[in-house]
Amino acid sequence: MLGYTPSMQLAGWLRAVGLCAVLLPVAGVATERPVLRRPIALELSEDEETLYVANRRSGSLSIIDLATSSVVDEIKVGRKLSDLARVAKQPWLLATDETAGELLLLETTGRQVAVRQRLAVSPYPVSIVISPDQRRCYVASIWSRRLSVIGLPDGGSHEASVIGVIDLPVAPRCLLLVREGTRLIVGDAFGGRLAVIDTDRMELLAIREFPGHNVRGLGVSSDGRMLLIAHQMLNELAHTVRNDVHWGLLMSNDLRWLRLDAVLDPEADLYAGAHMHPLGEAGSATGDPAGLMVAGDGTAVVTLGGVGEVAVGREKDFSLYRIRVGRRPTDVVISRDGTRAYVANTFGESVSILDIGEREPKGKIRLGTQIELAELSKVDRGELLFYDAGLSHDGWMSCHSCHTDGHTNGLLNDNFSDASFGAPKRVLSLLGRRDTQPFAWNAEAKDLATQIRKSITNTLQTDREPTEEQISALAAYLETLDGPPSIDRLRGTEDPPAIDRGGKLFRSLACVRCHRPPTYTTPKTYAVGLADKLGNDRFNPPTLRGVGQRGPYFHDNRATALEDVFRTHRHQLKRSLTDQELSDLLAFLRSL
Repeated sequence: MLGYTPSMQLAGWLRAVGLCAVLLPVAGVATERPVLRRPIALELSEDEETLYVANRRSGSLSIIDLATSSVVDEIKVGRKLSDLARVAKQPWLLATDETAGELLLLETTGRQVAVRQRLAVSPYPVSIVISPDQRRCYVASIWSRRLSVIGLPDGGSHEASVIGVIDLPVAPRCLLLVREGTRLIVGDAFGGRLAVIDTDRMELLAIREFPGHNVRGLGVSSDGRMLLIAHQMLNELAHTVRNDVHWGLLMSNDLRWLRLDAVLDPEADLYAGAHMHPLGEAGSATGDPAGLMVAGDGTAVVTLGGVGEVAVGREKDFSLYRIRVGRRPTDVVISRDGTRAYVANTFGESVSILDIGEREPKGKIRLGTQIELAELSKVDRGELLFYDAGLSHDGWMSCHSCHTDGHTNGLLNDNFSDASFGAPKRVLSLLGRRDTQPFAWNAEAKDLATQIRKSITNTLQTDREPTEEQISALAAYLETLDGPPSIDRLRGTEDPPAIDRGGKLFRSLACVRCHRPPTYTTPKTYAVGLADKLGNDRFNPPTLRGVGQRGPYFHDNRATALEDVFRTHRHQLKRSLTDQELSDLLAFLRSL
């Protein structure tokens, strides 16, 4: 067609996935230089007249006057904000800065906010929860797999301090205090595990596991009896065919209700008295549930990040009512009287206002002048697509659904990547994968573009053939994702002599034949003494970059821990390793 340009084509597919450009000046904020803020967390002031918005990309705090529904100020406070919490009856806001590895103590005076303290915590903090007595908070750090226990300022002190650190067997994200703050439930950022912490003794009591992943929301019912979990569930027995995707057999999105007593008691039946609300249905699914909050009357509000909606309802409802909001809603806060909900639209650069009783939107507050989507960088367009469940049939899942924030949910998926069904394979991490082609367990995808097209077409069972622009944008985004950092390095427990000895052992054992530095992979397939359920025994070696942050291991998750790869399965070993040799080898692998 005459005059049809690439930019027009781009605008067309942006509209097709529900993205539209908006330029809107906002009172109190300079509009001459549009920026990407990416709002990620919300908090209401004590009097509920002000809404504070933590912005992930810009590291700023937006301050909204709810009487006028306008932004009255925006203050740069950090580098990459990840969560926000308010200390009750005190002039303090707490924010986590994921990049800086800090907890920020923000003092509020009216609508003025100032940074009063930057407290170093365990690296990569992503969430905060404050104790009921407001004297402590707990900060979850995802890659160091730790909880920092923080003593908060009281009447005689204006300094917060780290009073303890708890190592965790899971990568934490969601936090929920229950039983008057004596128990802390920690949701696994990737898989379906819940860690239960005794906050008095500051120790791990139990790990409870359920069939799920991407735990992005935790809440407790108004009567205190039920634990609510917003999550997804990947079924390794289903296939990535249109029928299994359409009926939600492959990937479901759920609000799970478990008896709190059963969760806290490691000997109890976790599922006795439990039930679930499916979020979405065949023909109209709801990919990627995210934030969750429960009102005083028991009404639950769940953000549905992949489809730009929220779900609202109570425990006894047959299904939850869905309301359209903005692009990738991730967090929600509810007013004390339970009448209003405020939703952070991370990719919409806005906050939606909902009337819970009427179950309808009452407005949207733009955080500033917005960048036209056609003017976004290719990487930023790829990020939008990565989290967009609109790429899948009926909206059941996004790329993020299996590759949580680019990593992996650690589960098995039967997605025909090995040209067969019946032998599901572990979902591979996408972090640090640039220059590690080919892709897939059988090395059939020669480059990222090939793998992306197969994933959209075969796994997501898209309703629209992906365009070259979409594939190119997704590949550009994935190439920016760095590998996860070494957990030993983050915890300060690295042993350089052991790493050096382990590296020499790695080479002497000929591990470099398949895992060659610096990518720690090679492009071929190898028979490594393992076979899948259909007898296939040749596999492409996954890169060992970030291997200490993964697990279980092998194509079918048969090794539960990195040590089991060698101790139980003797992976490619021609001789037994001494305890010291195994310790050194593991230290080297965890350093990658």
